[in-house]
Amino acid sequence: MKSKKTSVNVFYGPRKEFENLIKSKKNKEFFTAIVQEYDDETKAIHHVVEGQPLEQKKHVKRKITNLIINSDEYSTITEGAIQNFTSIIDYYDINNIYLQNPPYIIAEKIKKVYSKYVENHYQYKSIDIDVIKQINNKYSNNIIGQDLAKKSLLKNMLSFDKFKSLKKPIVLMFYGPSGVGKTETARFISNILDEELFYKQFSMFQNNEFANYLFGGQHSQNSFAKELLDRESNVILLDEFDKANKVFYSAFYQFFDEGIYNDKNYSVSLDNGIIICTSNYNSKEEIRTHLGDPIYFRFDGFIPFSELDNESLIKIIDIYYNKYYSELSIEDKEIIDSYTNKSGKTLIQSLHDSSKSLTNARNINTIVKDCILQILLEDVLKHW
Repeated sequence: MKSKKTSVNVFYGPRKEFENLIKSKKNKEFFTAIVQEYDDETKAIHHVVEGQPLEQKKHVKRKITNLIINSDEYSTITEGAIQNFTSIIDYYDINNIYLQNPPYIIAEKIKKVYSKYVENHYQYKSIDIDVIKQINNKYSNNIIGQDLAKKSLLKNMLSFDKFKSLKKPIVLMFYGPSGVGKTETARFISNILDEELFYKQFSMFQNNEFANYLFGGQHSQNSFAKELLDRESNVILLDEFDKANKVFYSAFYQFFDEGIYNDKNYSVSLDNGIIICTSNYNSKEEIRTHLGDPIYFRFDGFIPFSELDNESLIKIIDIYYNKYYSELSIEDKEIIDSYTNKSGKTLIQSLHDSSKSLTNARNINTIVKDCILQILLEDVLKHW
């Protein structure tokens, strides 16, 4: 028989939105604390005097108005507490339970036990025609020298507006040289949506622990599915996707096809999202050869990023120069302004002259910063 007294509210979505949901609730208690209390009380060892009967005390349920269980708490309790979830809850007299992103086993248990069950899913911002217009208008000022990538990106994103029946995410492969705007494009899209990019660096995952991360291990272990449930945005960046071992690509088949990701503990649905993978391959043929057909044909589009021409390199030099220059004191700006090299050229002129030897934005950022610091250091040393 289902319990009719306790109301259960399950929320699937990011932590900050769950906190907004519960912030007005009075007399909140958290699951980790009551698990500890439950363990202490049920496992207490009572002293028994020989020849005297053990005194049996009737358990009186303690009243809890609002029990809060956020997604982080599942990883802080034992597997036994997860398995024994409903017994722990039944030990108390609870009015309301609020859960964020529960694992399968808990979600299924509470559906069977509680009749007052409500499930809510956070609605992430979607990419509509207004967002696409903003990307078109602002892209070239933020990502320098990638007009071809911009057009290809806009074409693929237009499917969100033109094909309303498509709920699955679009899956894109950004490919080309390092440091020319692939990762920054993903960040740019999430900034347009005013959301925090979901970012995973796949070159970090080269060992067996990655299998547990992808397919799910113990509840105490982090996992890709759990992080997806907690995500702040529907823009997913799998950076350097090609660096992961090929044996793990099968984990993404359903995710790329339908926007559904399952592991042994959690299930995630990514409707109307955008999944961006990056690689340093130079062509679609190279991508297909190295990644293999099963994953290759699950991409909706391939966005090429080209090497930066000299005009683009100079624009990027100016951007970083102005960025660092603006942070200097008046005195330091005067030092930079008065600097000339042996040829009588200012710092910015010298940097422009060296543009052909630079290759990407990352390289430029380092060179500009180092040049400014070198000039300032030399001035400091003069006065020591």
